[in-house]
Amino acid sequence: MPLGVCRIWITAMHNGLDSENRIWREAQKLLTSHLTLVQKLQGIAEVVVRQFLVDSCAIYLLEGHSDELVIQACIGQTGSPKGRLHMGQGITGLAAAEKKTIQVVKMSADPRAVLLENQEGAYQSIVAVPLVEGDRIHGVFNLQSASERQFSTDEIEVLDQVVKPIILNQFTRAQSAEIKQRRTNELRVLNELGQGINSGLGLDETLELIADQAIETVQANAVVIRFVAEDGALALGTVAVKSGIELDLQSEKKFAQYVADFGEPILSDCTRMKWGPGSFGISLVCIPLVLNDRVVGTVTLLDKIVPAGAVKKPFDVDDLNLLFAISSQVATKIEEFRLTNRLGESVRNEKRQEAELGKLYSHSQALFESISDGLVALDSRGFISEVNAIAKGIFGFERLIPGEIKIDELVEDKPSLTERLGSGEGFSHREVRLTTTSGQVAALANFQPIVDAEDKVSGAVMTFREMGEVSSMGNGGLGVRRTFSFADLIGKSSLIEKTRELARIAAGTDSNILIQGETGTGKEVFAQAIHNASRFSKGPFLAVNCAALPWDLIESELFGYVGGAFTGARTKGSLGKFELARGGTLFLDEIGEIPLDVQVKLLRVLQERAIVRVGGDRTIPIDCRLVAATNRDLSQAVQEQKFRRDLLYRLNVITVEVPPLRERKEDIPLFIGQFLKSWAAKSSNVVQDVSNSVLAVLLEYEWPGNVRELENVIEHSIAMAKGPLIEKENLPVHMQATGVRVDKTLKVEVNLFEKAQEDYENSVRRLYLEALRLGQGDVPKAAQILGVSRATFYRKIKKAGLSPPSQK
Repeated sequence: MPLGVCRIWITAMHNGLDSENRIWREAQKLLTSHLTLVQKLQGIAEVVVRQFLVDSCAIYLLEGHSDELVIQACIGQTGSPKGRLHMGQGITGLAAAEKKTIQVVKMSADPRAVLLENQEGAYQSIVAVPLVEGDRIHGVFNLQSASERQFSTDEIEVLDQVVKPIILNQFTRAQSAEIKQRRTNELRVLNELGQGINSGLGLDETLELIADQAIETVQANAVVIRFVAEDGALALGTVAVKSGIELDLQSEKKFAQYVADFGEPILSDCTRMKWGPGSFGISLVCIPLVLNDRVVGTVTLLDKIVPAGAVKKPFDVDDLNLLFAISSQVATKIEEFRLTNRLGESVRNEKRQEAELGKLYSHSQALFESISDGLVALDSRGFISEVNAIAKGIFGFERLIPGEIKIDELVEDKPSLTERLGSGEGFSHREVRLTTTSGQVAALANFQPIVDAEDKVSGAVMTFREMGEVSSMGNGGLGVRRTFSFADLIGKSSLIEKTRELARIAAGTDSNILIQGETGTGKEVFAQAIHNASRFSKGPFLAVNCAALPWDLIESELFGYVGGAFTGARTKGSLGKFELARGGTLFLDEIGEIPLDVQVKLLRVLQERAIVRVGGDRTIPIDCRLVAATNRDLSQAVQEQKFRRDLLYRLNVITVEVPPLRERKEDIPLFIGQFLKSWAAKSSNVVQDVSNSVLAVLLEYEWPGNVRELENVIEHSIAMAKGPLIEKENLPVHMQATGVRVDKTLKVEVNLFEKAQEDYENSVRRLYLEALRLGQGDVPKAAQILGVSRATFYRKIKKAGLSPPSQK
């Protein structure tokens, strides 16, 4: 053995005694960081090169749709390493294909070796370790040495028992996160579509809503929805083109006709059709809309959107699965309109079939009003007669005998579903509790009794979907988050009891409600509780953060707009939140941030209970409850002429003041217990309680961020805790010191910071006022003077508390 190789081998053996601990220690820092998967793999490769004294380490992951190994991390190689390997190609590919570790001491003598470009002779020895989990191969990693080297049994054991699990752990965690995010997106899309479909819209408006949701969710430049007409022809339902380019509908129809004829989807990464000024290849996906084994239409998406500078890619299986997830709702809506029209015609022309058609109509209505995944059919006594596969999976059914199980044993609601059968009362979008083999879960359900020709209830259909992930999602688009009731409001202090009682009284009225309170006190929680306790509880709960909307879009978001109302508007217009909240509650958070010109129109809506879309002239009546919230002093805003006095009078018919946490400190232990229980299921740290010293600190702290800040502190402390109790050293740094003296010091520092921040904001305000003066009130000129874009200028003056000029 050459002297240099011998020296390396001796050093490696010496370091091998504690290399496993060092690798775990260094890898742990990477695993707990917020880096991407590729960045973490790159860091692991660096650790391997350093710990094993090799010249190169490369990590490959298997690409499912191409069955190729794609390099993800590479340390030590010079030149341009090959980015892809086929399974079985070279030593690395062979190790992955055979799912076993392969070592070659002299690569130049092994015919299986693949020499990388510009690296002939650069490496002599290699060891390749497959990333295998059970019988499934996820990838492979290799170590290469420029000199001949025999990796020891201990070294290979560390690679297999330490390095491989670290890489697999990161891969599976990233894969799980991706699957969870995709499932969250799918649930959000299904919720939003379901809410829109059941808001009483016509067929054209419903298809338009579905097209907009599909084009945004799947990230395409165009979408076409077609349906099979009564004569069997494929008719055009709606078209949405994001980029404004004219679409070649004739070419698209050929694909749609094929899909409709054969009932099979099409995925194409290079479809030649007219797209803009010329013809070129674009990506396309087209799926059939199937109902009861019959194709009722098609959905086509074209031209997958990718970030600027990224490689163009086709639609993938995830896009296809998401489209199939919403396809049943689209098919049901198309068939609902078709069947409703057909039934109406049959009733008029064939009186002798009235009883049979009435029963069919009731069944179809029960089906059409159900948009959730799980379905349960009941007989007239409330016993389960049939369930679909999704419901079986949720409840944990292995088998079901019709008439064996009563629905009240599995679904908890008041009044019970059996009582609703007796009264013939149904509901839509109601939260219920399901008893499954894995415990109780919340679900969003629809319940529709089936009435026969003699007006007797002969059974019912219940559809539902789990709300475990729905309740944690944001209120984007048509959000239906309404999970909290008055029973969920935490607190036993006299202040919160009075506030809860006032809110409960307010819920029993139809009056407008204004919820005031500091940031983080739980204003939206109160809004949801009021909604669920009101007569509007069967309708949707839509939340709009007024501060998050650009000023020039607030009006169109609230009131909707007609086609061509402004540049960039869709040709058929769009519904506003007041229309989508029909029969439910519209929650306007941060109401104090609405511009004065929109305040005028909002006041008119509250007075006349009707809206006019932007660019339109038709008055549309509305039927929804308005709940507003703010953390600002609106009376002060009225004095500063930033908020209209008459609008304030309309909004605060009933005012609910949510007290800050510092005024109800006796509730802090209750919140701590709730947060510990909530985070116990999410964190690997098993934390049971807080120490007495920590509780004293938490009770003494003033909580400027209220309940939200308390939740963040508990989350931080759980992550830092090393035992079953949270100790003082686990708290954030600024809370670890105790005593009044420290609090006073912190208050002084906060006051100094707030003073500096106020001076800065005043300076910015004067700067933008001076720019407007020099630009003679012209925003583009003022933005040019400051060297910023027009959008940035508008955002800055809004933040500075200035109103944009309505004219020069």
